[in-house]
Amino acid sequence: MAGSHVAQTTRQLAVLRAEHRITGVELDVPAVLNATNPGRVVAEAARQAADALSRSDVLLYTSRAVELGSTAEDSLSVGRTISAALASVVRQVVSGSAGGPAWIVAKGGITAHDVAVHGLGMRRAEVAGQLFPGMISVFRPLDAAQAIGVPYVVFPGNVGDDATLAQVVRIMNAAGGR
Repeated sequence: MAGSHVAQTTRQLAVLRAEHRITGVELDVPAVLNATNPGRVVAEAARQAADALSRSDVLLYTSRAVELGSTAEDSLSVGRTISAALASVVRQVVSGSAGGPAWIVAKGGITAHDVAVHGLGMRRAEVAGQLFPGMISVFRPLDAAQAIGVPYVVFPGNVGDDATLAQVVRIMNAAGGR
């Protein structure tokens, strides 16, 4: 999943989608922020992702336009709202899917933290290693009930070149994913 909205992530997403058979599910940020019931928007994204997971890899991503508040505090609140929505989608998909994902890549530092803690309930993990030296780490959750042992890749937003995310997906699929 990709919560990072930096230009590097957007380019990486484009390469990933061009090179892999993957189903994209967009979490519509303006819809989450402006809906009278944002839970419906989140539930629909979760339904789409869960349905697609049985057929292909799934890319859950936030819409690419950056939404800012009128003040720095409002902008922080927007970020928290979107991060919570992504975590909720992941929680619903992992708890509602038969078999669940073979692996998870979280693109964006805050996204990776919030999805691990709030989406998966992860509090402890084993460090499995790095996919690229000093850049991208792989963990195995030890206490996330629905994802124990599922490789969890932490991929910061402004890391790698345009093809690095596609390389990560190739590595994860070769290691036993789809």
